[in-house]
Amino acid sequence: MKKWRGLTALIHDGVKYGSMAVERVQKDTAKIPFTILEAIPPIALPAKVAHMVHDASVTGVHGMVRVLNGVVGKTADVVLGVLDKDK
Repeated sequence: MKKWRGLTALIHDGVKYGSMAVERVQKDTAKIPFTILEAIPPIALPAKVAHMVHDASVTGVHGMVRVLNGVVGKTADVVLGVLDKDK
């Protein structure tokens, strides 16, 4: 059972930190074109709004991934605990 707990912890951490890394890369990558567009006066304001919406969306999606990952991790712990007691 110890191996299963270790595996679930490894998967949980992989999803958590992988999501954090992907979120950072997505925001950093999008920042380049948004910065260029925000420097063009006629479209600066809409570009800034789009940038904020983009970043908020990315943060929200990855936040939900991490919340769900936490729920799945806790559920796995409970299931493994029940299975361990049955032995």
